[in-house]
Amino acid sequence: MKLVGIVGSAKDNAPVRTLLKFMQKHFADQAEITLLETRDFPMFNESNDQSETELFQNAVTLIEESDGVIIATDEQNRTIPSALNSFIDWMSFNLHPFEQKPMMIIGASEDMNGAASAQIHLREIMDAPGLGPIVLGANEFVLGNAQDKFDANGDLIDQGTIDFLGSCLKNFIKFASIHAGIAVEENVEFEPGVYEVDAKGHNGDFKVKVTLSKDRIEDIDIDTKSETKGISEPAFERIPAQILAGQTLNVDVVSGASDTSNGILDSVATAIKQSGGDPDILKKRPKPDANAVALPQEYNVDVAIVGAGGAGLTAAASTLQANKTALVLEKFPSTGGNTVRAGGPVNAADPEWQKQFAALPGEADTLKAILDTDLNEIDVEYRDDFVKLQGQIKDYLDGKHDYLFDSSTWHEIQTYLGGKRVDLNGQEIHGNYDLVKTLTDNALDSVKWLADLGVEFDMSEVTMPVGAKWRRGHKPTEPLGFAFIRVLSEFVKNNGGQILTETRATKLLTDENGKVVGVKARNASGQEVIVHAKAVILAAGGFGANTKMVQKYNTYWEDIDDDIATTNSPAITGDGIELGTAVGADLVGMGFSQMMPVSDPVTGELFTGIQTPPANFIMVNQEGKRFVNEYEGRDVLAKAAIKNGSLFYLIADNEIKKTAYNTSEEKLEEQVKAGTLYKDDTLEGLAKQLNMDPSVLVDTINKYNSYVDADHDPEFGKNVFDLKVLHAPFYATPRKPAIHHTMGGLKIDTKAHVLDAQNQAIKGLYAAGEVAGGLHAGNRLGGNSLADIFTFGRIAAKTAIAESQSVELDATSGPSED
Repeated sequence: MKLVGIVGSAKDNAPVRTLLKFMQKHFADQAEITLLETRDFPMFNESNDQSETELFQNAVTLIEESDGVIIATDEQNRTIPSALNSFIDWMSFNLHPFEQKPMMIIGASEDMNGAASAQIHLREIMDAPGLGPIVLGANEFVLGNAQDKFDANGDLIDQGTIDFLGSCLKNFIKFASIHAGIAVEENVEFEPGVYEVDAKGHNGDFKVKVTLSKDRIEDIDIDTKSETKGISEPAFERIPAQILAGQTLNVDVVSGASDTSNGILDSVATAIKQSGGDPDILKKRPKPDANAVALPQEYNVDVAIVGAGGAGLTAAASTLQANKTALVLEKFPSTGGNTVRAGGPVNAADPEWQKQFAALPGEADTLKAILDTDLNEIDVEYRDDFVKLQGQIKDYLDGKHDYLFDSSTWHEIQTYLGGKRVDLNGQEIHGNYDLVKTLTDNALDSVKWLADLGVEFDMSEVTMPVGAKWRRGHKPTEPLGFAFIRVLSEFVKNNGGQILTETRATKLLTDENGKVVGVKARNASGQEVIVHAKAVILAAGGFGANTKMVQKYNTYWEDIDDDIATTNSPAITGDGIELGTAVGADLVGMGFSQMMPVSDPVTGELFTGIQTPPANFIMVNQEGKRFVNEYEGRDVLAKAAIKNGSLFYLIADNEIKKTAYNTSEEKLEEQVKAGTLYKDDTLEGLAKQLNMDPSVLVDTINKYNSYVDADHDPEFGKNVFDLKVLHAPFYATPRKPAIHHTMGGLKIDTKAHVLDAQNQAIKGLYAAGEVAGGLHAGNRLGGNSLADIFTFGRIAAKTAIAESQSVELDATSGPSED
């Protein structure tokens, strides 16, 4: 078999090149692999088409004459490298060699997470028009910390890794061989949704719910009450399993249950018609491989958790600490959710620790503004605490106030005021008092709990992310989000917890009284997974990666573009909210979503360029002028940026650069070389690179420096400053708002019960993290999401365990017999 291996990196020491060369040598007896270097090709330029040159024609011939293609991608800013992206652009412009070509996607990176995000993004890219490969699914090979995985000869060291890579290649060779021997089948597209159809069975009609995505049948749920137990059960099990495994309606009926079998097949065909699809295409497809069809995989646990991000793993760890069993369902190939992408520290007031840090210029003015606030402007339920805070501030200001002030009450009031907003319809919203107070009173305990588990915090620095409004951030010594996920994942796995990745929850199971008693899911191979549980915790995140859902509920932003970027993991699409509402959960605050103002304009990522604490933000528009108080909340910054054309720049000098989060000199130089970060020895030169009038940018920076000296910004009112812009080289980081957080979600109470429209708890169901609403209201403070997931993740587990134990006691206790 002839395969082409595409090296998806331009770096000289790229681990993907080493990986492909190893495969070329080690598996030579299975396939002839020819390498194609993306770095040999010029950057894509639509106005200078080079498709007919010998270089490109040779590449096209090589790909077209091969039996399949292996793309090995590195990871750059959580997506594919620019060299690979450019090569793909060429191969979908006037050349289309990937059309109907079997493709395998693998990845290797020096990062400990490997190239998982890049591989997922690459799969999405391959769905674009003009490409059209047939990508092998559920065959992912990801190599993290790749620099340590090869010996001096370029051979993989670990035999287990070699064996797994060999099995992946063997699957691909089989896949390519099958493709070579069959005709290309017709594609079918559906309007995504859940379609309910009446099916005809032996004893009358029964209900069938068919869940369709754009191009797949995702789930078939059957109401089995009307059919005869024992006779129809094999049809209920086998027919849906075969349809889903083969994505086909060419399925044999079950002997002895032909009426029920045909009823299921006809109902699925009807659902496909209702969705705009053609069921005849699926009827012509091959019968499913008998080996591919498996009966449901079943589990019994104390607590089932949907979502393996920070909230879900926290709930799992807390469950295990109580000596109960926990299983986590995660639809993504890896754990972490949005937490692993987190850009900020954990907010928690810790006054004794914070006293060691000096107050910054302007912080006292912020506190004085609280003393000057009319109590009538504060909502009734918060007034007692507001008065208490005013007393704390007065005591601080009357004394020696050269240190950083804080208290849990100040955190509470800032969370309340930071979330108090009015939408486009004139509706006011603010955080539920009980939820806010629960968060701020317990956030520090969450930090201590994480430390006890093994998260190491940098106690030498108190920090804050953009939009946090105050310095109370606890920052890990490891890269921010990964530090939490690594410790939590290891704890869960090392203490008997189970994490099923690539397993998407499709339905909550309920008993005859409406109590949630488990979860139905489906894994990557199409096998149904059923988890029986005494309690279920939803921790699947919000819906920031589902633009259509954000647009559907939006009542705050005047417009949300179809192509807006997001900082979110692609997995954050509102699944948990849909699961909850399907069993009667109420929603709150769904119209409010948050834009991250300082996102990468292309990828939506946070940690490209120079991202510093807001005291060192200098934001300039495309003319080189400041346009906002950089210390403001995220929505204020985002709205100001959009008003100024969306794209803007963060200006920094060599000293400000040293305060940046999660980066290194090497990473920054790579970005300068790639053209995603601008650097110059003078402000005038930097302005020219940005197509600005140099005199305008220089004047802007001179004014800003004078405001730092004066501790006063007469233009925009920024009142907290740190460094001036003085020391070359100078930098400009392009930024643009992207969807970051959805404040709305399932309605919960302080015990993390999920509530229905009558504010009654749905028995057996709990929620934590971004899937829940009511806490952050109209705008979330930076750093509060991490405090939220670790606090309410622990609360959800504690409540679930206590109430399931109570039910057990009720069920087993009774009158004694003499």
